[in-house]
Amino acid sequence: MADLVLDPATREARRGARVITLTTKEFAVLEVLMRAAGRVLTREYIGEHAWDDNFDPLSNVIDVYIARLRKKVDGTGEEALLATVRGAGYRLAAPRP
Repeated sequence: MADLVLDPATREARRGARVITLTTKEFAVLEVLMRAAGRVLTREYIGEHAWDDNFDPLSNVIDVYIARLRKKVDGTGEEALLATVRGAGYRLAAPRP
């Protein structure tokens, strides 16, 4: 995932030397994406793993959080890591060997 690091113990995210400030829910969504890096995840999958039982699969809340994460993770001049797979869901770039 290029230089993206997520530390669940400290709840800190970094892209290279840049610290990324995340809300609790943004952190949860990014953690789900990072655990499945390289795979396409549906909105339903992300909702089931980042939300509680009150998640409404018909809402656009996943899209909103992905947009927020894109702004925070994919900074100006940096390689885009978050991708939309039209009609399928979202994917975080797989780690480089």
